Amino acid sequence: MGHLIPRVLVIGLGAAVSPVAIMILLAVMVKKDAKRNSLLFIAGYTLVLVVVGLAAMFLFGAVTHKQGTSDAVIDIVLGALCLAFIPLSLKRKPKPQKEDGGMNPLGAVALGAGAMLVNTSTWVFYLGGVHAITQAKNIGTADTAIAFIILIFMTLLTLTIPVGILLVFPVKSQKFLDALGEWLARHRKTITVALLLIFAVYLIWKGIGILV
Repeated sequence: MGHLIPRVLVIGLGAAVSPVAIMILLAVMVKKDAKRNSLLFIAGYTLVLVVVGLAAMFLFGAVTHKQGTSDAVIDIVLGALCLAFIPLSLKRKPKPQKEDGGMNPLGAVALGAGAMLVNTSTWVFYLGGVHAITQAKNIGTADTAIAFIILIFMTLLTLTIPVGILLVFPVKSQKFLDALGEWLARHRKTITVALLLIFAVYLIWKGIGILV
């Protein structure tokens, strides 16, 4: 378990860096009922993480019951997906959000779920973390659950921090959140491409290492 947690923390941090999802959340935070809808956005985002994560854990566990070729193939495929998603991340532009008007609770949950479903870069990191958990040896159900919860917590980190700032400093936070949104708009492509390249090299190297 001790060797697994650092890996999950690092992979979770990579999954957390999602400029587009953060920018969508920031747009929600300038609408009416910002506190409520921001929390519901995160709830929808988390729901998708939990459902898909549990399904992937079951699938990876069934395929890689014994470490070997299957583990290597999964790592290499995930690494290749990182490379394949780079052109997509360069072309994708966040849809503009209207600052006026409100959003109903169901819409906020749906927006959060949708933001995660189309978040290709986070999916690769997140599924890599789930695979790392299924690869771990000699850990029980409780340790697996703890590692899974940590992975989800880390993946949500860059969303929960802005919301936490909004909840604690509802007035003073606006200047910081506006600056964060502008900075992400300028640098989101560079951040995403750099992370995808690093993780692609790591996964492909890891997969080849298992094969040889």
